[in-house]
Amino acid sequence: MSDTVKKQHYIWREYLTRWTDSGDRFNGKLFVLRKLIRGKQERIEFCKFQNIGFEKYYYDVTGFQEKDKIILEQFLAHMQEKELVKIGIEPKIFSEAAEQRDFIEKRIMCPYENIDNKWNFLDKLSNGDFSFYRESKRQIVLDKLQKCMVDSILFQENQLSNEEIINMVSEFFQEDSEEDDLKYEFHRFFCMQYFRSPRIRNDTVANIEELKKEREELKDLDTNFYVNMVATYFAERMALNITQNFSTSILLFENKTDVPFVTGDTPIINLTGTEMDKMTIFHYPISPRIAIQLIVTHKLSEIFISNFGLFA
Repeated sequence: MSDTVKKQHYIWREYLTRWTDSGDRFNGKLFVLRKLIRGKQERIEFCKFQNIGFEKYYYDVTGFQEKDKIILEQFLAHMQEKELVKIGIEPKIFSEAAEQRDFIEKRIMCPYENIDNKWNFLDKLSNGDFSFYRESKRQIVLDKLQKCMVDSILFQENQLSNEEIINMVSEFFQEDSEEDDLKYEFHRFFCMQYFRSPRIRNDTVANIEELKKEREELKDLDTNFYVNMVATYFAERMALNITQNFSTSILLFENKTDVPFVTGDTPIINLTGTEMDKMTIFHYPISPRIAIQLIVTHKLSEIFISNFGLFA
């Protein structure tokens, strides 16, 4: 197809314009320090940002087989055995992905980027506007219900009457609770920017290749198909998980020095590890002058702190 996108970016181009000399998403330039030099590339170069942050057909998954679909579906089912909310893949997506080399680029990555285009999260954060980052009405109801249930089971207090439960359920389904959950939408955008990076992708590839060596039935698994599809699932699951089950806050850092913040192929950095069992901190520079940190702690920890005055 003549309109097939070959240069598929793993860093959002609109994001990178903040580091260019002119802010022009087509002709802007910025300095690049390359760790891996290919061909006649310079290690340090002042170049158009359209020429960086991409790979040819980076998200291409064409060529997968029926068994790859089956294994992916089995994996998703296994990962979600204990999840109340299941995340699946529509059957028609497989047929479209099998035919279009830029299917994920156009149908998945662009919509994730448009989350910020729609609500301008990064612009608002750059201006110190955190008004969008608040719990939805429905999430507030769910948090209240969870706390009451834990208090009732573990501490024999705050037991809900039938009338209180009915009122909370009614409040949850009120029409005005249908408002956009902007905190959740920001998490969706944030998590995909994290999982689409080459570093996270390479780690996933390495894990899958190791698994293929250990399991004979997986030796012919299409690694590229699996990695791209699983990245989408991980981003959606992580966004839903931290929105529903974790307390989060955002710290904003303003650079008042003459040395700008830098970014890279992996713009979002996990500073504390992947377990997320205590406190997790993600660092994300959003311009040469502004960086944010997303602080994530489990909501159950707060319940224990409030009752015992210590960390669980």
